[in-house]
Amino acid sequence: MHLYANTTSPFVRLVRLAIEEKGLAHRVTTEIVDPWADPEPFLAANPAGRVPVLITDQGQAIAEAHLILRYLDEIAAPTLFPAADLAATLATAAVALGATEAATAVIIGRKSSPAFDTDMVGTKRYRTMAEGLRRLDAAPPRDFAERPDIANIAAVTALDYITFRFPDRDWLSGLPALAAWRARQRGRPSVEATLPFV
Repeated sequence: MHLYANTTSPFVRLVRLAIEEKGLAHRVTTEIVDPWADPEPFLAANPAGRVPVLITDQGQAIAEAHLILRYLDEIAAPTLFPAADLAATLATAAVALGATEAATAVIIGRKSSPAFDTDMVGTKRYRTMAEGLRRLDAAPPRDFAERPDIANIAAVTALDYITFRFPDRDWLSGLPALAAWRARQRGRPSVEATLPFV
């Protein structure tokens, strides 16, 4: 399999975490691309020009992180969507994914409007990030050591992306449960191997 990726995208990280946790890293080659540069092979795989894109062993190009996760869950264990408490797991993941979407909206919005952070949409996105982290603090996901699932993969991705992209704010101030949860994930090979960087 072949993964089009970059080093900062939280959506790429969701997929990379799943690949690591499912023991699939040896089956996936990763190609770092600049999606804003529109390289031709990448655009041929995904006309939307967004990462991640996974090319399967059969040559099918699957774009969008959630669809790639669905595919990976079909081909390798452990499942990221445990049947026993699926609704609770998805509810936690939804909070984290909402915060991640808000954070990426700010980063992309800045490309077209220098005042994006303080306009109506940007202000709402910051509120979404803060509220998402507050809700994760109130009900943190399981530790990876207990089991990897879509909730803890989404939560560590959201928290690390927000603190990486917006380092001028103390996002964990007043969130002791979430801070302690993140500290417990330190050293997890999948978490450490997929940290965002420029």
